Amino acid sequence: MACNTNQFLDQDTPKNKSLRGKYTKSFGYHSLMHRMPTMFSEIIGLLKAKEFNSSNKEEINSVVYKLELLLSEILNNNPLRKIDCTSTLALMWNQILEKKFNSDSVVTWFDTEWLFTENYLYIRIKEICEQMKTLQNYDPFKILKYNAFDESETTMIAIAEFLIFQFSKKELDSTSLKILFIQMLKICLWGNRFDLSLNIGKSKNIIEDPLKAIVSLDQYILADHSDEIWNTLNVSNDKNHKTIDIILDNSSYELFTDMCLADFFITYGFAEVVVFHGKSIPWYVSDVTKQDFEHILNRLENECTSRALQKIGNRWANYYSTGKFVIECEEFWTLPHCYSAMATEDSELYKKLASSQLLIFKGDLNYRKLIGDINWEPLTTFKTALCNFQPTAVVALRTLKCDCVCGLNSDYETKIDENDKYNNYLITTNYWQVNGKYAVVHLSE
Repeated sequence: MACNTNQFLDQDTPKNKSLRGKYTKSFGYHSLMHRMPTMFSEIIGLLKAKEFNSSNKEEINSVVYKLELLLSEILNNNPLRKIDCTSTLALMWNQILEKKFNSDSVVTWFDTEWLFTENYLYIRIKEICEQMKTLQNYDPFKILKYNAFDESETTMIAIAEFLIFQFSKKELDSTSLKILFIQMLKICLWGNRFDLSLNIGKSKNIIEDPLKAIVSLDQYILADHSDEIWNTLNVSNDKNHKTIDIILDNSSYELFTDMCLADFFITYGFAEVVVFHGKSIPWYVSDVTKQDFEHILNRLENECTSRALQKIGNRWANYYSTGKFVIECEEFWTLPHCYSAMATEDSELYKKLASSQLLIFKGDLNYRKLIGDINWEPLTTFKTALCNFQPTAVVALRTLKCDCVCGLNSDYETKIDENDKYNNYLITTNYWQVNGKYAVVHLSE
């Protein structure tokens, strides 16, 4: 039974306000009301398939039942509650929830900030698994992520062959190096299109030629600071520290493209170490955990039949074993805080990031947390929207999948109109903000 729609507002999120599910023309409302049932159905289907070959059928049925109750809570706009677990992350969440209950008169799924409730959803899913004896460490999204890897292998082979060819060349001049950097940056950017959270677990075969694709897709980048990032990279390369951090989004193909960009930094001396930051628990369907990170290295090196993927996998596995690639999964990334609060809420992480020469934030959730999940006027500068979050140079690579965006060029509406001249629906409904077709490459330093 769905909640009483009389409590909702038939409008978009007001400008300069936080996204909330109670605005029925917002993507937050659509996500909670329509995408969540589909996602729960997918997870439950995987669990029921698992039950046939499992000795713990009773626990699986219990998880299914509790997931159905959780979905009912969402659709009925019930109040949020504390997490019924004793893990460190659960205790941190409960402290945050206690503050929320004390500060807000209404704390429900649709009335509370969408960023808060959507993150809360995933700690509740973790709670369900954690209460089981045999499913405590179960990743309900693992099969979806592994299938997505299989379906992108053709394109990964093309990228691997390109990289191996490039690495075999003699030292590149500055012009060629910049061209290669922007190619790798754009491949990394467009890897963010393939988000299992957006597609509710429905991955799709990725068979495009990545080098041709990044040329044809340039017209869909509404703000592009690639040149400025290159200049910043060269200036920061003179500093003593040689660390670049990538705050990850999706596993499988996108993680592969993240590693490609990281390899560029290592190969050409822009970094001695690339630190990848993932999630400490399964999150947002396809977000990277340490297990996902190590799984893709093993798949590439030991299970793929392509010699190019084996070679690149061996190269990256060596980086990982020698400390050139590092994966860290701090709890902060699975909390509902916007990044402007990091200096206060996790000062150690903020200090650690401040020692990096460049921070690259991937994807939609990181972007939302960077700019406070606020429905900014699109021409608001990226630096302004960061609300003083500036530990060092900050890059955001994101394809647009929800209705908050900033830092756009003044001609963005004209650009969208030219790209979709026969589809006025994109402009009039802000669909261009949520369908993953458009992208931004931001820099603040």
